[in-house]
Amino acid sequence: MQRTLYWVNKDLRINDNLALTLASQSEQLICVAIIDSAWFQVNQQQALAMGELRLRFLLEGLQALSSNLQKLGQHLHIIYGDSVTSLNAICEQYAITDLIITKRPGSYERDITAKLQQLQPTTNLHLVEQFTLFTEQALPFALADLPASYSKFRKVVSALASNIEQTTVFALPPQFDQELADCHHCWGETVIEQQITKQINKDHKRSGYHFTGGEQAGFEQLQQYFSCSAPARYKEVRNKLDGWDNSSKLSAWLNYGFISVRQVMGSINEFEQLHGESASTRSLYHELLWREYFQWLHYKIQDKLYQFKGLANTSPLTSFYPERFKKWCNANTPFPLVNACINELRKTGYLSNRGRQIVASCLVNELSIDWRYGAAWFEQHLIDYDAAINWGNWQYIAGVGVDPRGGRHFNLVKQTQQHDPNGEYQDIWLENAEQHTTLDSVSADDWPVQ
Repeated sequence: MQRTLYWVNKDLRINDNLALTLASQSEQLICVAIIDSAWFQVNQQQALAMGELRLRFLLEGLQALSSNLQKLGQHLHIIYGDSVTSLNAICEQYAITDLIITKRPGSYERDITAKLQQLQPTTNLHLVEQFTLFTEQALPFALADLPASYSKFRKVVSALASNIEQTTVFALPPQFDQELADCHHCWGETVIEQQITKQINKDHKRSGYHFTGGEQAGFEQLQQYFSCSAPARYKEVRNKLDGWDNSSKLSAWLNYGFISVRQVMGSINEFEQLHGESASTRSLYHELLWREYFQWLHYKIQDKLYQFKGLANTSPLTSFYPERFKKWCNANTPFPLVNACINELRKTGYLSNRGRQIVASCLVNELSIDWRYGAAWFEQHLIDYDAAINWGNWQYIAGVGVDPRGGRHFNLVKQTQQHDPNGEYQDIWLENAEQHTTLDSVSADDWPVQ
């Protein structure tokens, strides 16, 4: 008998879910999501792998998926604990024959998968390719020959026809008769509601955009964006600091798998069929290819994505200044626009692409801080966090990634004049009029700065 464990992880949807489609062909099935206890431990970069706003967004999505699975006769077991220990114990308890996982390039998922293979050598492992637009087999080059820059990658793959045929699951096999062992710390509906409500109450005065986790919310945003004229002017407004329709805002739902990259690609194609192709719609497609490139880059370079030197031959000339980093995290730098951007990210879990570039450039160039601290801080706070995109973009800014120009340095005065000339964005996000004018409280020879 085929007894299947489906590890739900960044594929939190019913529609166009190839992993769920494969699971539907089993004879018995258990669906499991893990809230890994390691996410809430401070790492070497003084950050958490999962911040409060990200957790709320995830829990909302798990709650929605659980409800949708119940309609198909299944149940989502949401377990708090160590991923390897929990998944291995479930394999043992139910004598699992098949383990289904959506394949992703993250080192965290790779290591867990490798450990499970060692612990369960007789279990059939199915790694389903659906997190990227193209499968590895469809790429016109071997992974080792991935182009060294995004522009070269785009030229090669732009002509590829992406498979946007989507799947739907209408029924799922039965669950196991035996109840899940009591040793697992399962988060039921009551616990999840408490977690979500706690975060909302704690931040009830929050301004800015609100993202609700879940497949339905993601699908509604997909429909809303492509049913208006916004895609036709995307290229002209994409660099603005504020404005809901200045970008699709789909990244959060896309990176958690509430919607699929194929669904987004399908919406771009449908919009172009109705309204014609334009520079803006092509720019939206190129954004998907930018995301695609960093996924395959992560597959290729693996742990180099997180290393200080990255892809460069020498390490960057930065260090770690605790006081400066703390001021950056707390929006207390001498740069008002940077402080405003940091405040928006801290309070909402979101920041525009231009805002992300500005604060990253400030950390690396003005503050001379090890870029990995900024990347880890983003990981904690961004609700649309994706390992390949986040760490790849930080390497790009720091000059240790795929940027052929060797990094990016944004002139903060010029950025302010271009993107917030009247201070409207700063008026929203600066908490007080007082601006700090010094970075350090002591000089290089340890004298107090007056």
